[in-house]
Amino acid sequence: MGKKEKQTTCPICNKKLSFLKATLKDGVKVCSKHVAIEAGILSNDVVKQSTVEDIKEQIRLKQESQEQFEKEVDTFVPTKQIGNFIAFDDNQKKWATLSSFRGKIQQIYSYDDIIDFELLEDGTSVASGGLGRALVGGALFGGAGAIVGGVTGKKKTKDFCNSLRLKITINDISNPVVYINFIESKTKKNGMIYKSIANAAQECLSVLQIICDNNEKHEELQPQNSLADEIMKYKKLLDMGAITQDEFEKKKEELLKL
Repeated sequence: MGKKEKQTTCPICNKKLSFLKATLKDGVKVCSKHVAIEAGILSNDVVKQSTVEDIKEQIRLKQESQEQFEKEVDTFVPTKQIGNFIAFDDNQKKWATLSSFRGKIQQIYSYDDIIDFELLEDGTSVASGGLGRALVGGALFGGAGAIVGGVTGKKKTKDFCNSLRLKITINDISNPVVYINFIESKTKKNGMIYKSIANAAQECLSVLQIICDNNEKHEELQPQNSLADEIMKYKKLLDMGAITQDEFEKKKEELLKL
């Protein structure tokens, strides 16, 4: 038997393989950029089990996702923005996380995605809220402007804060938690920076709680909307001649009694 011919070109881009390459299933090699950058696959185990068609499909899906995101960014018009942390488009009922640099949009979510949220200071929960819950601890501040543990009940505060971030749980199994980082380095609690950021964090809590409260009210109205839709369905059948006026009136009366 002859020697197996050595692969010299990438089956995805048809260019000559360089030393930066990844090995797929059955030993097939491709340019590493197609795997790590274009397809976004970082696990070596996943790469080794993937075929060329798998990589191409993942690249296609990622491109579609990026195009969709760019469309959402173009149509996202903030009606409220809190620092370079978070923005809200109340007309479309969407919110976006922002980068600390120039407030560029990182990701966009729907108001309906929010389940609950909590403010964490140095790993300790100091305020929380969400669907079916009241906002707790969001307005409790010490004399120096430091957040007091409203949830934990701890009244003693430290002179410095090393981490202050908002944890938002959303209805997404693949990405259930979103973090918004307010403070990521040692910051004096009696300084203006901490006070300003703490106020921004409290404002975020208040807006998120309003969204959750409004979502609950909307859900309470849904059954009435569903009833109206059901009646309209039978009205269309009446107009089409599929049922009689008496049959329509009888069905409508049954639905209204539910």
